[in-house]
Amino acid sequence: MDRYLVSALLTAALLAATAAPAPAQQVNKTVAAQSGAETMLSHERSWDDNCAARSSQVTITRKPANGTVSVVSAQSTIPASTPRFGSTGKCAGKPVSGNQVMYRSNPGFHGTDTVSYDVVYGAGKGGSSTIVINVK
Repeated sequence: MDRYLVSALLTAALLAATAAPAPAQQVNKTVAAQSGAETMLSHERSWDDNCAARSSQVTITRKPANGTVSVVSAQSTIPASTPRFGSTGKCAGKPVSGNQVMYRSNPGFHGTDTVSYDVVYGAGKGGSSTIVINVK
């Protein structure tokens, strides 16, 4: 193969690999809630190699139509795996500070509501989540 063609193909491959950032990881889930009661929708937290908390920032991108959503600081236990990144290794079972996304429906509301948010973790990674809430 012509060395100029090989060089052009390698350059094109490098540009394709570096031109666009990786897409944000999307998490979709459904949560059950009691009408008027505060319900935790999600824990958003990040930790380093020593299992120490790093910052995470949650931005609500779609507010619920039939209730309120808030983001509160809270401590939680690191699970064995996470939806965005998989295994948590040696940090599984250890406590870490982070954010909880909380929801409360309007009094007397029964039906389906939806919340969406973006999250960015201390290492700059993140994604978006859409949570469907079945309010009973």
